[in-house]
Amino acid sequence: MKLSIIIPVRNERDTVVSLIERVRAVDCGMPKELIVVDGASTDGTREALLALPPSDDLVLVLEDAARGKGRAVRTGFERATGDIVMVQDADLELDPEEIPSLLAPIVEGKTDVVFGSRFRGRGKGPTPLVGYIGNFALTWAANVLFLTRLTDILTCYKVLRTDVARTLDLRCNGFDLDAEITCRLLRDGHRIVEVPVTYNPRSVDEGKKLSPSVGWSVLRAIVRTRLSRRSSQTTVATLTAASGAETVASSSRREDGS
Repeated sequence: MKLSIIIPVRNERDTVVSLIERVRAVDCGMPKELIVVDGASTDGTREALLALPPSDDLVLVLEDAARGKGRAVRTGFERATGDIVMVQDADLELDPEEIPSLLAPIVEGKTDVVFGSRFRGRGKGPTPLVGYIGNFALTWAANVLFLTRLTDILTCYKVLRTDVARTLDLRCNGFDLDAEITCRLLRDGHRIVEVPVTYNPRSVDEGKKLSPSVGWSVLRAIVRTRLSRRSSQTTVATLTAASGAETVASSSRREDGS
């Protein structure tokens, strides 16, 4: 088996290189590739990425415009060549050393989907109160509408089989993609296993990008997915021609998408 780790990036100059090094150092028990999707960063992030030594395990997708975290994750799903795909934020709020524990239920054949929950068995922890209440309310809404008992639908740590990811017909481009992934999985009957993970939230001054207004778009994604039809079990089509404005760079190639 092979693991594809999608790392969406937008103005993360201070942490992205360290994050890549930490992810590379983790023994996942299988080969892995890192797909870093840079959303037209303006703070030197792109230059830091291009300065990294060539490596067979790294693919850089350089967008010519900021299309949102959700679009970056969707692009990563399209580029993935592994049997399992996961999302890893570049802000170091979540510890890559916990990746093996997230993979275990899938590798052992217990499920096709694992979420790393920041709150299961730990309560609020260091999460700011406003953020915790918002996440609790949105998770509660999803639980009510989909008759489940999850604790953290907005976690970045979503790990799933690649073939499952490609049946979801994802549409969201922003932070609401986290809710859309969760709700489409639930709607299509997939069992989600939650594994507790360590969470060290950063502040707005440190680069936190979420704002209370994001909650409304997340709620709309939850309700919209609940009212939509179940996905057909076929691989989704590749992204539209808008993705042709991307440049892909890896150890041995750099080419313009088309």
